[in-house]
Amino acid sequence: MKKMMIVMITLLSLCGCITVISDNAAAKQEENATAYNLSVTESDSSYSINGSTYITLSDEDVKISKGGTYILEGTMNDAGIIVEVGNDEDVQLVLNNVTINSGDFAGIYIIEGDEITITLAENSVNTISDSGVYTLIDENEVDALIYSKADLFINGTGKLVLNSSYNHGVVSKDDLIITEGDYVIDVAGQALKGKDCLMISDGNFDIKAGKDALKSDNDEDEYRGYINITGGNFVISSAQDAIYGLNLVSISGGNFDITTSGTDSNSAKAIKSDVLVEISGGTFDIDSSDDGIHSDIDLTISAGTFNIDSDDDALHADGKLQIDDGEFTINAHEGIEATYIIINGGNISIYATDDGLNASQTVSDYTATIEINGGYLSVSMAQGDTDGIDSNGYIIVNGGTIDFTGQNSFDAELGSEFNGGTIIINGTEVDEIPADMMGGMGGFGGMPGHGTMPGFTGQGGYPGDTTQQETDSSDDQSVSSGEYQHRPGRH
Repeated sequence: MKKMMIVMITLLSLCGCITVISDNAAAKQEENATAYNLSVTESDSSYSINGSTYITLSDEDVKISKGGTYILEGTMNDAGIIVEVGNDEDVQLVLNNVTINSGDFAGIYIIEGDEITITLAENSVNTISDSGVYTLIDENEVDALIYSKADLFINGTGKLVLNSSYNHGVVSKDDLIITEGDYVIDVAGQALKGKDCLMISDGNFDIKAGKDALKSDNDEDEYRGYINITGGNFVISSAQDAIYGLNLVSISGGNFDITTSGTDSNSAKAIKSDVLVEISGGTFDIDSSDDGIHSDIDLTISAGTFNIDSDDDALHADGKLQIDDGEFTINAHEGIEATYIIINGGNISIYATDDGLNASQTVSDYTATIEINGGYLSVSMAQGDTDGIDSNGYIIVNGGTIDFTGQNSFDAELGSEFNGGTIIINGTEVDEIPADMMGGMGGFGGMPGHGTMPGFTGQGGYPGDTTQQETDSSDDQSVSSGEYQHRPGRH
């Protein structure tokens, strides 16, 4: 058994004090049963030497049993920091050039507390590593270099280096919120995981993960299990999903250089959610052995710059995939795939070894449809049985510019309609979708027994809906409201 040193809080009378901060951590996020809480609460990285406990590490476990601020320095071998305070107490751990070689257990183990903050002191380099399979000391399945059962905030401008050949980097069983800092993480498992949520607003992240890199997977509450990123610089190499939020991935800013290299037996998507992906900003350079950006239900992109090289689909949603704006350079097996694809804007360049856009009837909520209302779409395909725009149902072109290079431009099994915009096929502008590319069916007017497409009401209407059409405004339900509703066109 490891030796145990109980550290009781003491007030040190030191000179050179910084202004005392009365609250060491951010105010706790309020429980919200009806919506995602996507507001990143900044935790306070300031601390006062006066009134703090100063600890020089040695080869003994340090147990913190009282709330307060603890300034840690030095080296620790085959030992760790254990935090167990009241569930209404906050603790701030200031890492100031700390090296923890934890051996066969976590370097920092947080058993109980209200909010725990780890602050990386300015200009400090802090390293935590292990050297063996973990030997558990209680009923908790501790499996990370930093493991917390309380809400965990990490801040400060210093550096944190995490190395594990056996387990994960940081795991919080509640919220994990990171607001700044430099991180170098090389682990056999997951790099950063917050079960209830993982929220990042800033920082520099160099991550190599043997499993998922960033993860949140609470499946017991539809408004937990989400990732929200508003800024930061990320270089990620992962053997499984790079960014995975079970219920939601929301990204509004940041720079992402992502490489995934998984096998067929594991999901290795760059960005993935089982429910919803929403991207409204950021720069993405993706090289993925699986889908680039994937949602099992809906995917919406309203802004951002995307350079995606994928061995499968660059953009994929089983349900609805909507692009409102953004810059896209895509090289993939298939460029964009969903049951219902709607493009309202953006500058999209696709090279595909199969189809450029493919509306495949994956779910019953929508009828397979590709609807283009605006933007610039350039599609080129490899030779063979490939199509620029291929729909198992309908193709609707209401606006924008579509520029095809390849042998087959359109293929719609149920029909198409060209209401506006510009279509260029191999350098020649056309004024209709070629009938010989419609599986012999022609446009809607050419379908036997059909004057128009069933259920089609023109731009903004959605084919295949057996219910009354709703207005476009109801389609733009904000994810921040937390309400995932049936969209127009769902039935």
